[in-house]
Amino acid sequence: MPNTTMSKSSNEKRFKLRKQCREALAAHIYDRLRLVVAPERVRLQPRPGDGYAWSVTRNNAVLLKANLSSGKIALYQKILKELGPSLEAVNPQSLGSTQSNTGGLPTETHGFGEGMADGSFTAEICELKAANGRIEVELERTRSQLDGHLRENHTLRVEAGQLRHDMQILGSQNAILQDKLVKARNGIAGAMQTLGSLQSEGNEIALDDTNDSQSSVIGIHLVSSEIQA
Repeated sequence: MPNTTMSKSSNEKRFKLRKQCREALAAHIYDRLRLVVAPERVRLQPRPGDGYAWSVTRNNAVLLKANLSSGKIALYQKILKELGPSLEAVNPQSLGSTQSNTGGLPTETHGFGEGMADGSFTAEICELKAANGRIEVELERTRSQLDGHLRENHTLRVEAGQLRHDMQILGSQNAILQDKLVKARNGIAGAMQTLGSLQSEGNEIALDDTNDSQSSVIGIHLVSSEIQA
């Protein structure tokens, strides 16, 4: 008898919670989508033509696999607790065919959340995803630019190394030319000195020849004078 009483009490509690859960879900659908759905017709796996779908966080994705008609007390309590914070009604087009793959969260975020009630965690998640997508695009652009700069920097380093090598070669060639120029200047200076010496010796020889000629002329003149006398 006590077991029968407890079972009856449990069934009544389950029936009461199921009714309360359906009414809460129906009211939530209206609040979010302005769509009137009778509590007894609310489903956790809506059909394509029902006009609504459910968005749920990954941690509570199991809720969408349950059946309201045969659920347990814990299920109804969990739905009532999570309805709004992590379970909410959305337009079916928002989820498309991604619901079964993403735990009831949309993957496409363009234009999602427009007209949604304030406080929609799904809209907020989608906005965060969109922001994250923009950040990823910007990061990819930055990475591409960085790669370009790194390649350019590498090219410049290679060119700078080649220029340094060329400068070393030119420096060596310039040193050789400088050495040759010094030697050429020294050679020219020696040649000029030798030429000067030769010119000096030539002048001295010419002067001695002139003196000898003048002495001969004077001697001849004296001899001639003596003869005439």
